[in-house]
Amino acid sequence: MPDTYDTLRSILTDAFRVPEDEIRPELTLEQLDLDSLALTELVLILHERLGVRVSSEHASRGTALAEVVAHLDALRAGGTGAVTSS
Repeated sequence: MPDTYDTLRSILTDAFRVPEDEIRPELTLEQLDLDSLALTELVLILHERLGVRVSSEHASRGTALAEVVAHLDALRAGGTGAVTSS
């Protein structure tokens, strides 16, 4: 199974042209300048690449990359994907 963070980083750089050196786990999708249309596209790409359906609450503009990765890992492991912020 590929590293989820690396996959997400690759998607952000390839599909959304986010400079790789600007991608950090603590940043939110909003801080990476993803608007609502980009978030919808991100959810579709994640479904295609990883085979999981991410709900919009786990891919909102205020969601940090680390939270998205944790949710994706939980979904891929067959869990509920419930992630809480610290």
